[in-house]
Amino acid sequence: MGGSFNWGRLLPTSATIGMDQGLYETPLALSMPKAEASDMYRKFAGTGIQLHGGIGMTWEHDLQLYFKRAKACRVAARHRERVARLMGP
Repeated sequence: MGGSFNWGRLLPTSATIGMDQGLYETPLALSMPKAEASDMYRKFAGTGIQLHGGIGMTWEHDLQLYFKRAKACRVAARHRERVARLMGP
């Protein structure tokens, strides 16, 4: 999980540097970190449920809210399609 977290910090940093130096177009540089962050959100919410066991899915713990929001979030798919369209064939 630590590797995913580091990757999630690296993408926005490299996108910012790339836009500053004119290497990336703005929509492409912004969509890549958004898609990765959405994937990490879903992964971490699922891992939290696994770590907390049964209490993670009860009303007494807020983790069930994060898990449900992560499952309902469709941002990653939209940004992956955008990245594919911007990168071209």
